[in-house]
Amino acid sequence: MLALVFVASIVNQFPIRRWQRWVSRWDQFTVLPHWTFFAPNPGYTGTHLVYRDRDDHGWSSWTDVPLPGPSGWRGLWNPGRFERKAVQDLFGGLARSVRHIQDPRVLELTTCHLALLTWVDAQPALVASPTARQFAIVETMGHGANRSVRPVFVSRVFGRGDR
Repeated sequence: MLALVFVASIVNQFPIRRWQRWVSRWDQFTVLPHWTFFAPNPGYTGTHLVYRDRDDHGWSSWTDVPLPGPSGWRGLWNPGRFERKAVQDLFGGLARSVRHIQDPRVLELTTCHLALLTWVDAQPALVASPTARQFAIVETMGHGANRSVRPVFVSRVFGRGDR
């Protein structure tokens, strides 16, 4: 049985239409893996959720919202993946909403925007007495000295009262 799964896993790595149709019909629990280690255009971009606070002296610098990294037992135990996946799904949902919703007030009422706003609001203050907070989704491209940053979405400035 294990030998059959092994051979089927190898065959599943190749783009054979008839095989793919059969696998999609019979492998409902996705027992057979499909790896894409060598994509034609390997990914070199990253998406980050950043925020900044304002006080009487001005704005702080933009700071990444920390996400848990993969654990040493990633193959067996990796609870941080749910948080990273949730953020990526929220990024994608907000990006789709930005393309379809023209009114920024309506955009602020989308589930993705509200979830990201809640997540950012729970982050520690970057200045002693913050009066406002703003968040952004930025995309980084390249590595090292060739790295560039492009804003994908920038929220409006939200007031922060005493907490």
